[in-house]
Amino acid sequence: MPEPAPPSGNPPTDPTPAAPPSRAALAYEEVTEPGYPVAYTACLRIEPTGDGAVLTGTCPRCRCTTVYTWTRSVVRAASRTRRRRTGTELVAVPVLCVCVTGHPGRPDDEEGCGAYWNIQLGRERR
Repeated sequence: MPEPAPPSGNPPTDPTPAAPPSRAALAYEEVTEPGYPVAYTACLRIEPTGDGAVLTGTCPRCRCTTVYTWTRSVVRAASRTRRRRTGTELVAVPVLCVCVTGHPGRPDDEEGCGAYWNIQLGRERR
C-alpha cells in the first residue's frame, strides 16, 4: 500500500532533531563576539592564585571546557612605601579559548578554537 501524501504538498518532515555539529568540526578562527563575555561568565568558576586566577568555564564559541590561567603581572615592580587604597577594584581580564579539542586549521603553536573575549573581575585591594 502506498504511503499517504503529505498535506498541502509539503515534503514529510523528520521528527528527529539534527545532531549538533561536532566540536572538532569547528575550524580554528581568531574571532570574538559581543555575547562571548556574558555566555562565558554564566558558569565560570574562579580559583584565586597568588597574583591572578585560574578561570574554568565553557568557551562560548566551541562549547568546550577551557581552563585559563590569568596572571596579573609577569614582572613584579619594586615594593612601594606609599599606602594603597583598600576596597575592590575591577580588573579587565583578556581570556582565550585554550581547549584541547583539535580544531581544523589551528596553527601548531596555538591552543583552543581561536575565540577570545574580555571579562571584568573584582579584586580586593589590601
